[in-house]
Amino acid sequence: MRIFNLVMGVMSCNLDGVARSDSVKKVFDSNDRNNSFLQQSLNISAKDRAFYALKTKVMSYREELQDAYDSFDLSELLLNIPFKKISPDFIASDKQDKVYAGLGYDVEVIKQLGRVLSKLDLNGPHFINIDAGVAKSLLVILNNMTDCIRTVVNFYLNDEKLSQIRANKDEVRINEINTNLEEFINISKHCMSTVKSQLMVLDSKITRESVLSGLKEIIDYEGDFGSSVSLMGVIAVTIWSLV
Repeated sequence: MRIFNLVMGVMSCNLDGVARSDSVKKVFDSNDRNNSFLQQSLNISAKDRAFYALKTKVMSYREELQDAYDSFDLSELLLNIPFKKISPDFIASDKQDKVYAGLGYDVEVIKQLGRVLSKLDLNGPHFINIDAGVAKSLLVILNNMTDCIRTVVNFYLNDEKLSQIRANKDEVRINEINTNLEEFINISKHCMSTVKSQLMVLDSKITRESVLSGLKEIIDYEGDFGSSVSLMGVIAVTIWSLV
């Protein structure tokens, strides 16, 4: 009986040892996999890290712009802005859409713009109407903003260009593109914020003269908004030259 117990004890000990051995082996296998993954992560080159940072920024900005467009409901703004009275150049729906995009597809701000422009005297031929000329200049600047943003995102940094950047540009150049893109995004958001705040102020004005004066300040290319839009164009060209 004691021999039987001894044998069973040895077997139990051996089985326990095997179980512990398997458990330890699983732990080591798991650690090996984790270490392998960590090693692969550490083996990513500085160039690849720079590229992934650039690509992430581009994709995030694209998504932000697309989300604003997708949530926009044009039916709320039908005939809100007197495009036809301002200029025949803005009869086309794509031109009108660029105005909305330049205001971030913000429905309330677009309504404010409509109210502001309704305070102007837009009667008479647009080509000799001072008020219509000022209003058109604002719409042109908003169009230019949108064109600039879409050109950078959809052409200069589209998927094909990103693949070429990854294949042909070094880390320094990729970081330079990324830095310029970040500045471009920040300035574009500053432009939208500036024009929104200025329109909010003009919405509270009563007289045509005060509204006209305020609009002239907005479209002044030496002012905050105008100079910032111009800078967007400069940075866009810089990005184009780098890619």
